[in-house]
Amino acid sequence: MSNSLRASTAGLTIVDKARQRLGWTKTSTARWWQDAHTSRATLRRFWQGDRIQREIFIAICTAVGITDWEAIADASGVELEVIADFSQPYIDWHDAPDVESFYGRNQELQQLEEWILAGCKVVTIVGIAGIGKTALALAMADRMQSKFDCLIWRSLSTVPSLISLLDTLVQNFEETVVHDIQQGTAQLLHYLHKRRCLVILDDLDGVLSQPEYTQFIQKISRDRHQSCIVITSREQSSAIEINNCVNLKGLPKADALELLQSRGFTTKELGISALIQLYRGNPLALKLVTPLIQSVFAGNITAFLSQNTLVIGDRLRFILKQQFQQLSELQQDILYWLAIWQEPISFSRLQTHLLISIDPAMVLEAIMALERRSLLEKWVGMGEASFTLQPLVMKIVTDELVEQAAKEMQQVAQTHEIHHFKLLRTHWLLRPGSDDIVGDRILHQLRENLWRLYGATLPETLNQILLLLKDKSPWAIGYIACNLTALLFKT
Repeated sequence: MSNSLRASTAGLTIVDKARQRLGWTKTSTARWWQDAHTSRATLRRFWQGDRIQREIFIAICTAVGITDWEAIADASGVELEVIADFSQPYIDWHDAPDVESFYGRNQELQQLEEWILAGCKVVTIVGIAGIGKTALALAMADRMQSKFDCLIWRSLSTVPSLISLLDTLVQNFEETVVHDIQQGTAQLLHYLHKRRCLVILDDLDGVLSQPEYTQFIQKISRDRHQSCIVITSREQSSAIEINNCVNLKGLPKADALELLQSRGFTTKELGISALIQLYRGNPLALKLVTPLIQSVFAGNITAFLSQNTLVIGDRLRFILKQQFQQLSELQQDILYWLAIWQEPISFSRLQTHLLISIDPAMVLEAIMALERRSLLEKWVGMGEASFTLQPLVMKIVTDELVEQAAKEMQQVAQTHEIHHFKLLRTHWLLRPGSDDIVGDRILHQLRENLWRLYGATLPETLNQILLLLKDKSPWAIGYIACNLTALLFKT
């Protein structure tokens, strides 16, 4: 007996009446897929008439009170049906997420459609966390699936090995086990040649460090098959040569206003344009901050903006912090300086404040890598480009800077060894050459952190650490004395 089933047209009508009696929606009632021990994506496949595992099919029927599941199943040709039956379109959403709403992106959708219809083998969608890469890929797949014989969605957020990914992809076409990468790649390419497939690989970031993935994508992009691979990622890998890339930016004001309207705000709300600009039209960030504005500030956007702060939800904070921690030491140093300056700074000016003399080519490469990761904003004027951080990134990097500086202070206070100073040695927390409110804000945040640790003994602790610098070389001291003096002066 076949290990998978699909519902007949008549069967879906019976199930539809059963769920209506319970007051359940087709796919939005969480209890349904939870009771069936499956996922919302699988439930959606059930309603599309796709084949799903026999046990899950039965569980979905049972959840709405149908015990005669055989009356729901499509009995025609069940025994003879195999996945490799190329006469029927095959759609596998697998772990594709459900997006509650989608706004704008018409230009990006049109560009993706043009590339795919032109026969591009690999297309990428890149952008900062929360910008809507997955939502765009879903919208594109919905629009384009009728143009293909086969649609397959795979999320790489769980960082599967390439063999594991190839195994799940190949099993869409034949019941086999992939034993090695070369075999699995050859089998997959065979079917990409034989059928016109649209394969979406969502969230490539976690596997970019695996060289075999880079080689796999390069091979797929160069092979003369008739299919298309769509990749979403927070960065465009320099090791993968792909010309067809949508670099996703924040929503335009009109689309962001539509999003905020759906969250209960009006387009004439005071401060609504400033809110959109503050979060650079990032859809996820706007969705995360609106409940706070409504609950804490009674929907008053101006009152929220007057707090002069940026609120980032735990989910977005985790992704951005994880991305920061994966950067090289030089890339982190550059972000720290940009967080200290908090305004666009040119490459030449940035270079003058690096304590350690570094080959300009290395600094340029680091800046280009940060651009590929969508972490920088570029400003061009007076013949020279300047760089700063997106506000969301600025918040994360500033918090990281303060946290790291406090740890260094604590280590030195405990050990009396100044070699623990790294960040406070290489970065001056006041904007170089000025005594401005921005630098004071960073120092204030650090002082508050240290005050929680040392209380009224903080001035004494700072003075004791300053004594440790006596007779040390300027090279060893770096910016340490400047930072400690600024902290002591403000305490």
